[in-house]
Amino acid sequence: MENKYLYIIIAVLAIIAIIVAITLIKNYRKKSLKRQIDDLYVRFTAVKTVPLAFKLSKAQAMAKRSEETSASVAKYYTRYEDVEKHINQVQDLLNNVDDSIAVSSYKESVESIKIATENLEDCEKEVKEIDEFLEEFSKKENEQREYSQELKEKYRVVKTTINKNSQLLSISYDGFLEKLKECEDLFSSSEEYMYTSDYSSAQADLEKIEQLLEDIKANANAVPKLLKDAKGVLPLMLDETKRELALTRQRGIYTEHLDIDNKLAQVESKLNEDTKLLMTANAGEVKENLNEAKEILNKLNEELSDENRAFKEARETNDKAYEHILDLEKVENYVRIAYEKDYARFGLEDLSNLLKEKRDNIEKYKNEYNSINSDLGSGLKPSSQILDEVEELSNEIDEDMKTLYSYKTTIDKSTDGENRALSQLTKLQLVVSEVETKIAEYSLPAIDDSYKVDLKKARDYIAQIRQETQQIPINIDQLNSLLDEGIDFIYKFYNNINNVVGMGIMVENAIVFGNKYRSTYPEIDRELSKAEFQYLNGEYTKALKTAISCMETLFPDNADEKILENA
Repeated sequence: MENKYLYIIIAVLAIIAIIVAITLIKNYRKKSLKRQIDDLYVRFTAVKTVPLAFKLSKAQAMAKRSEETSASVAKYYTRYEDVEKHINQVQDLLNNVDDSIAVSSYKESVESIKIATENLEDCEKEVKEIDEFLEEFSKKENEQREYSQELKEKYRVVKTTINKNSQLLSISYDGFLEKLKECEDLFSSSEEYMYTSDYSSAQADLEKIEQLLEDIKANANAVPKLLKDAKGVLPLMLDETKRELALTRQRGIYTEHLDIDNKLAQVESKLNEDTKLLMTANAGEVKENLNEAKEILNKLNEELSDENRAFKEARETNDKAYEHILDLEKVENYVRIAYEKDYARFGLEDLSNLLKEKRDNIEKYKNEYNSINSDLGSGLKPSSQILDEVEELSNEIDEDMKTLYSYKTTIDKSTDGENRALSQLTKLQLVVSEVETKIAEYSLPAIDDSYKVDLKKARDYIAQIRQETQQIPINIDQLNSLLDEGIDFIYKFYNNINNVVGMGIMVENAIVFGNKYRSTYPEIDRELSKAEFQYLNGEYTKALKTAISCMETLFPDNADEKILENA
């Protein structure tokens, strides 16, 4: 009986243990499922709370002005609708899991969790891709707003610079204010577009603002220098050109061919247009226009300077040309008179036609000079053209002068040759007469036989030269050749006779001086006798050497001086 109760107790305890174990297992499974479902709810909530609808709405607004972008957004909107359906399905599955757990249908719960987890993973992946795509649109919006802020800061700096330099910008200041006002209007417009999500139009306005700010900065840098040129430099250049033009015309200088009045009017008109552009702060082509105007004015001043220089040179050259005409007339007159006088005597070529031609040319040159002189200062012909005419006249005169000078040189050569021959002939006659006189005056005891031969030859040269000067026509070249030979021979002959006479005199002086010492020194007497013998034989060089050597025995240092003192 006791054993029976023991078995009953053990069985009851076993049943209780089993019930407790089952209860514990169910509680564990329930907690595990609860934990899984809680994790799914967290992930589900994270997916569901992604504001895809809001972002899609903004993306559609941003993309509506671009067909390509709009199509892309529409594609993602379709994907968004699909993922919404999947999210709702996941919601239903999660609800089923809750119901299954509540009724302890754990097997069904596990199956639902598995399906819900797979669907949720698909939703997470799809939501992530859609969200990343939509974030790109948000990023563009943010970048656009940052771009707008950067432009506003640039605008502030530019506006501050413009206001600070208002005096330097002068008449352009109001134009810069208008452009700044245009920037402000564009900023307002871009804000409105961004507010209505018309980001494409907003971007277009911002780009216009950036371009406008760059234009303002470029103009602000360029305008001061351009204003200086447009309001100062160029007006002064215009006035200077007009003043120079007036002075040039007062001098009677022709300027119509330069078209200066028309060019000045064009420069003034363009300058007025450029000034108006500067007033609206639009430098644009102003710099190029002002530089072109400077080039035009510089060129006009250069052309005026050239005409004035040409006028001065033409007047000076024409005056010189007239002097050359008078010189040419003198040379022509000289050649004509000399030719008429001596053409037969010197066998000159016939110059009658040439001289007539040159005479006619001289008259023509005088008329051309008078014509050019009338043109100068008349204001009817460009000075540069007149200068060309004067230079051409001068060249023609020079050519005629060269021709006449060549004939003058030929005539002068003939005349000078004859005059030289006659002059030298007289001198040669005097030289020969002097030689004969010296020989007769000093009565030297002996003369070389060649003296008579040379004397005859000298007289023959004189006779031949005289004969050549009397020829008609005179052969000047032959006369000059003969004259040069005669001069060379006769002067050598003259020098030789002088040397002989001189040595003879020196020998006589040495012997006379030595005679004082003959009685005292027998050797002196013997040497002097030898010298006298040589002297009488016409050996004057030997006699002089003997006599001087004899005296040097007595006066070794100053024999020559003693002889000269005694003489």
